[in-house]
Amino acid sequence: MEKVSQTEMKQLDEYFRDSLLIDKFDPQLEYWRKRRLEKSQSVNSEDAMVWNVFRTFNQIDRKLWVEQLFFKAFHQEFLHSTEQIKIVLWKKIRPPKSLGINEGKTDIDIIIESDTFVWFIEAKYKTDISLGTELSSKRDEVLRYIDVGTNFAGKRNFYFSLLILDKFNTPIGFRKANEYSHSFDKIIELLPHRVELPSLKGISVFQWKDVQSLFKTVHLYSKNKYERYITDQASYWLFDKIQDEN
Repeated sequence: MEKVSQTEMKQLDEYFRDSLLIDKFDPQLEYWRKRRLEKSQSVNSEDAMVWNVFRTFNQIDRKLWVEQLFFKAFHQEFLHSTEQIKIVLWKKIRPPKSLGINEGKTDIDIIIESDTFVWFIEAKYKTDISLGTELSSKRDEVLRYIDVGTNFAGKRNFYFSLLILDKFNTPIGFRKANEYSHSFDKIIELLPHRVELPSLKGISVFQWKDVQSLFKTVHLYSKNKYERYITDQASYWLFDKIQDEN
């Protein structure tokens, strides 16, 4: 694995913090530093987008956005309560013990959950998914998230979404997510260590522009001045980010 020098790490820190709109000095950002060292990611990754978007959502009344975000992702009604929903970024989740190989933990970009459901969202910007791991050439990134997520969810309903800029920047991920969304049986075939996946309820792929449009809706309907301010800020920032790359 390529090492990141102290100078490069400082530059990454400065670039990342400068690109943040909200919670710039949150203690969780120390974990981001360790993650960068582990992955040697470039400054062009989606990390700032994940932070700015979902830390903003975290400070907004769940009733204003959870149902709408779910509908944009799955085109179906959200059937869970919006009470007691929490958002966690960049959490490492263990694979099922039945996997039988020492795969290590999987880093999940966004987890939205309550006591009745779990929703994993993997965010991509100008990158695509990996087609395998060091231990399994057939275990693509989407398949791995579904395996890890359904195991993590337990008896709760599990949903997975791939959040992308467009299908041209993430063509394989776009294809795989759509393919799996139409064939749960194929997923089980590719996961021989899992007999069934009763908690799996949905797989989807949607785009950053869908999220940006939701910010505009929240700004329109929120009666809270702070919520309107942060959604307006995030909406313009995300719009510029999307436009700069198209």
